[in-house]
Amino acid sequence: MKLLVDIGNSRIKWATLDGKKMSATQDFERKSGIKAQLTKHWKSLEHIESIWVANVAGEKMASQLSEWANKKWQRQPVFITTEARRFGVKNAYDNPEQLGVDRWLSLVAMRQRNKQTTCIIDCGTAITVDLLSTDGQHQGGLILPGLTLIRQTLIQGTDAITEKTEDVAFSLLATNTFSAIQAGSLYSISATLHSLIEDLQQNFKQNLRIVLTGGDAATLQKYLPAKVELNPDLVLKGLRRYAQQEVVTAESQPEEA
Repeated sequence: MKLLVDIGNSRIKWATLDGKKMSATQDFERKSGIKAQLTKHWKSLEHIESIWVANVAGEKMASQLSEWANKKWQRQPVFITTEARRFGVKNAYDNPEQLGVDRWLSLVAMRQRNKQTTCIIDCGTAITVDLLSTDGQHQGGLILPGLTLIRQTLIQGTDAITEKTEDVAFSLLATNTFSAIQAGSLYSISATLHSLIEDLQQNFKQNLRIVLTGGDAATLQKYLPAKVELNPDLVLKGLRRYAQQEVVTAESQPEEA
């Protein structure tokens, strides 16, 4: 059994891979005392043959995970890095390694089934947008602040007193400061993405396949065009490609992404 791990800026998502079957995704918030967290969530995992990791949280996090995994399973994690070309995907960046590994793995995952030019929107701490052509050519992308970053900027920049609770019901016209910030952040991002999708479709003169992934994808999907798809675990599915080490060719049978 293989372990797939997506280490983001705020959360760690993971799944196991047994042959070609990937388990349901689980996740937990990344806090200080990471080794205690790993023990809490992974202590019951046994017979791990290999560990495949996408890490955007820096070298310290990588070192802590490696030390813990070596002690638990006597295995060293494989940390995926962005490449210029792999699995039928051609990276558009002038310096390929500058493309975040999370974005790269989402492209790898979608390459298996992109019979239509696809726009991948990863809704995490930052929101990234990447376009993938049907021939596997990455067209480039952009980065903008996500919901959490916009909320934090407003709160810190204005000394707003929020009395924040995470389960505040969403309201278009809010009656407290936190809900007002929440509503403004949501509509700011959804309006930007809506406009971007329209611009991309006009520029490429075709209807694009729009796929949302990442932690805030389900929230934002409600405020975007009806045909926007939700596929929250693209990074883990990209890791699955590496873990299986199966080369994609034009004749390959596409798998569910």
